[in-house]
Amino acid sequence: MRNKFSKLTTKIPSAKPATHLILAFVLGTLSIAHALADTPAAQVSPSQSNTAVNAAVPLAQLQSFVAVYERIRQHHVTPKTDAQLLQLALEGLILKLDRFSSYLDAQDMASLQQDTRGQYPGIGIEIVPEGNFIRVITPIDDTPASRAGIKPGDWITHVQGKTIKGLDAQDIVQLMAGDVDSQITLTILRNGETFTITLTREVITTQSVRSQLMSDNVGYLRISLFQDQTGEDLIAQMQALKTAGADRWLLDLRNNPGGTLLAAATVADAFLSKGVIVTTKARQTEDDLRFDASDADPSEGLPLVVLINQGSASSSEIVAGAIKDHQRGQLMGNTSFGKGSVQSIIPLPQGTGVKLTTAYYFTPAGHNIHLKGIKPNVSVSNTETDTEDDLQLKTAIALLKSAGNKK
Repeated sequence: MRNKFSKLTTKIPSAKPATHLILAFVLGTLSIAHALADTPAAQVSPSQSNTAVNAAVPLAQLQSFVAVYERIRQHHVTPKTDAQLLQLALEGLILKLDRFSSYLDAQDMASLQQDTRGQYPGIGIEIVPEGNFIRVITPIDDTPASRAGIKPGDWITHVQGKTIKGLDAQDIVQLMAGDVDSQITLTILRNGETFTITLTREVITTQSVRSQLMSDNVGYLRISLFQDQTGEDLIAQMQALKTAGADRWLLDLRNNPGGTLLAAATVADAFLSKGVIVTTKARQTEDDLRFDASDADPSEGLPLVVLINQGSASSSEIVAGAIKDHQRGQLMGNTSFGKGSVQSIIPLPQGTGVKLTTAYYFTPAGHNIHLKGIKPNVSVSNTETDTEDDLQLKTAIALLKSAGNKK
């Protein structure tokens, strides 16, 4: 007996007149955007005149978009409102640009502001989606993630027992989010083996700078994140260390995922007294930035070693690149992460926003380290088995001891 529903595909009726209304709206919106973006020819640079910004409105692609939109609106098994569909379209548009651009809902925007200020609820971990999993950039010092032994380069495959395969960045963020004192279970993949850990979320208060006067007058400076006050805090702690007798510097940027561009420039300036710190190059030349060192030198030219590893990213690499290119000190450790792009936060209505990659940054020598990283002057690796034996730190201290008190 033949079943009349044996086929899984069905013929969907042609779109209703509402499609034409949506197309007219989208076309009108895009035309207005193009008109607002246009500038008189005298104000357009040669590079700008060749960009797609001034290209004709892609009518065929708009028709395809609206046709798909209307099919989904009318026939998807789960009904969606126009507001929901437009929200999904917005998130999808940004998701496909690059792995560091993302749409930020109101909660994400609040979290970003908390990160910048240095306090938020969570487990203290910096991550990036890659392929079907989440790659750990680094755990933040003295947080549930670091105390649980999560390491840079670990892969998170499941959150709360749910696979993250197929989830976009926003889904992952929502899955990881939670209130203080709530628990989160992660499945970790490391060196081909998987294991599960349960952590309790805390208020993560990130003191981005801590310091210590070590033996032989080594002024140890550890920066875990680049926040609004990091530069000022660093200089204050350098002054305290000098008063206590420090005559050489050990700057530890390992497992530092980055932060604000201005904080990175301020930190680098604490060790430099002249020259370029970093430049950024955007699509529009008027958005390019350049940071130069001031004449003041809180470091007083004392010997310097900077520790980096594969968890040192973004702002950490700005500082390391400036120190290396100016030959101000020695970089020691492992090749850094390789995030050489700049993300701008664009506020949107209702407390939402967009984190958009708007520029690449370049070291003083003109190097863009995006997806390459910065190689240390002295390559030293810590062992995976003995986490208590910090060979990188010991080697850096030994190098500084041999440097003497040269200024």
